[in-house]
Amino acid sequence: MARSELLLVAALLCGGCDLVVGMSGDARPCGYASFVGKPTDLVQADAFSIDWDQRIAVLIVGGVPYEYSLPDKKQSAIDLGVYVDSSLSLAPEGDGLFFTAMIEPPTLMAAALEKSVWHTGQRAPKGTFAGTPSADVFGPRRVLVRVRDGQPTVQEFEDQNGVWVAVGDPHDLPGIAAPNLTPNGLTMVYAVGGDMPGIYQATRPSTSTWFGEPQLVLAGNHLAPQLLGRCSNLYVIDGENLSRYDR
Repeated sequence: MARSELLLVAALLCGGCDLVVGMSGDARPCGYASFVGKPTDLVQADAFSIDWDQRIAVLIVGGVPYEYSLPDKKQSAIDLGVYVDSSLSLAPEGDGLFFTAMIEPPTLMAAALEKSVWHTGQRAPKGTFAGTPSADVFGPRRVLVRVRDGQPTVQEFEDQNGVWVAVGDPHDLPGIAAPNLTPNGLTMVYAVGGDMPGIYQATRPSTSTWFGEPQLVLAGNHLAPQLLGRCSNLYVIDGENLSRYDR
């Protein structure tokens, strides 16, 4: 039985558990309400990605990758190979990770978590930077990938029996890294610099279509946005810190 089938069976058996809340509450695209107010600063980080439950983050601090427990505020170094890495993208379930090795050209890589150890050398889409993928419980995982460093082209990929296959047409989006998807794959967020910097969000009714017109949800110079908590928590890099803005 596939992982997604197991999760659906678990949902039917576990009444009001978190999995059911996640499936029902996160089955719609996010609204476009802006994020206002002061952020909550969490931990020093140059890059990050957080799991669906907002319990575990993967960070890069000073070129070194770490796992970080948000509830306990504890971090421990992890081994992702010999390269200096950037643009972390953790699977919602916390069991898979995309990262970019900053070699020439920058190369997208993947790792899988098994028995508390990250194993690199997993299959990754062809490209430079990947955003956070969708969750397996909503169907075959989707991920948005910036195809080449310094160019605007973004391609969507789908996991088809362990192989990442391009779906739909490529699209041009501003920014450096790839947009991050929410766990259901219906909302993306990405950072834009330049004269009007900010975090932009776009939605779609299903994964069979591309996203609608992006809208600004947080003005200012922020990096690597990730939208969690049923659309209510926006995590970003502000300066040298991982921060959270709340709706």
